[in-house]
Amino acid sequence: MIRWGARHSSGAIQGHEKTRHWSGAPSAMIPLTVIGGFLGAGKTTLLNRLLAGAVGRRFAVLVNDFGALDIDSRLVTEHGGDTIALANGCVCCTIGDSLIETLVRMAETPDRFDHIVVEASGVADPARIADLAVLEPRLMRDGVVVVVDAWDVRARADDRRIGDTVMRQIKAADLIVLNKVDIAEDVPGTRAWLATHTAAPVLEARRARVPLDLLFGLERHGADGGAPDETFRSWSYEWSEPVEREALLSMLRDAKDVLRAKGIVRFADALQTRSIVHMVGRRIDVSEDGPWTGTGSRLVMLAPKAVLGSLQRE
Repeated sequence: MIRWGARHSSGAIQGHEKTRHWSGAPSAMIPLTVIGGFLGAGKTTLLNRLLAGAVGRRFAVLVNDFGALDIDSRLVTEHGGDTIALANGCVCCTIGDSLIETLVRMAETPDRFDHIVVEASGVADPARIADLAVLEPRLMRDGVVVVVDAWDVRARADDRRIGDTVMRQIKAADLIVLNKVDIAEDVPGTRAWLATHTAAPVLEARRARVPLDLLFGLERHGADGGAPDETFRSWSYEWSEPVEREALLSMLRDAKDVLRAKGIVRFADALQTRSIVHMVGRRIDVSEDGPWTGTGSRLVMLAPKAVLGSLQRE
């Protein structure tokens, strides 16, 4: 639980607070697709096919590690640290310490690509990752693709150690890629079993070969932790008086569960200046944006609904 405690109880940081939805989408939005599935199902193989087969669409593919990707060296035009640029216009980037920060950074360069694809880890909930699109007004949730191993998915779902993870991934899917049907013994039985757990359409695949266009523009079928605007809520503070700079920055540094914050602030040490405060993950930026012309300062923070519901003032 986060507490906005007594250390920030001065009049400079009290303000008016209210809960509201995070809103304000620009006209041009970048689609975000998440590819999930349990370990060994074939996610990386599908990503390799996407990078090699992209025609007429520039993808930014975010992965945890380049090591598993088998990118044709003839396609690589630039390899600099955490980014690989390909001749077909696609880029492949490692996620780094914060997926949220990486998504925001990618959204700041929309002229470089048309679509963002995130590879979820083998034990991650892909729906939670897809719902992060609500954190960045320039992103749009396009869908969740879950790759399923036709050979052993039912056995894994029955495994008490990993079954919950496997089922959560399946139920999150807007599209199921039923992979390895060439080595599975009972594909019709597996399809029937899937139909009892998800309404998502199923594409059968061998070595993750599927028509790539079918992976995008998906209808919403997957279950998640609530619709994005129910999963995340914003919490706003408004001040009529100038704000003490260090008090506000200290409050943000203490807000460990807040995912993003944006504000227009009149600081007590810069009364004539309009300051923009922006926090993504643990990174806090303050910049000047011309002369102050407003009537009061305002800061909006975004966090999971459960976190914001527990915020307390002392």
